[in-house]
Amino acid sequence: MDLDFANDIAIVAEEENVRQEMTTKLEEQSAQVGLNISRKKTKAMGITQRSSPQPIAVAQGNIEYVERFTYLGSVIFSDGDVKADINTRLAKAAAVFRRLDNVWRSSTLSLKIKVDLYTSFMVSTAMYASETWKS
Repeated sequence: MDLDFANDIAIVAEEENVRQEMTTKLEEQSAQVGLNISRKKTKAMGITQRSSPQPIAVAQGNIEYVERFTYLGSVIFSDGDVKADINTRLAKAAAVFRRLDNVWRSSTLSLKIKVDLYTSFMVSTAMYASETWKS
């Protein structure tokens, strides 16, 4: 197998020392196939009561902690707030709706086809990852 790069890896751990151990192990295993963890491109986010979580170190230095980031198209906040993600999803669905204006105005497409398209494009875009939103 030939790996040149890897993206979107999430390490989840309840204890800070375990998070560092997992990161170190990932770095070691990656190095065996010629991959490196980029400190500049890697971000960490902790959901904790501590004001300053323990830094996560890689060979190039400590990984930056952030309060929010986008992962697989979803906006994630360290406090678990989903308002921004919901607003982003709704804006994306509205953009899709506007781009299909000629479809909605078409007199050659039946109402059933338009409803099916609406359900397929708008609803799925708006609801993407909604199962991860806190209630």
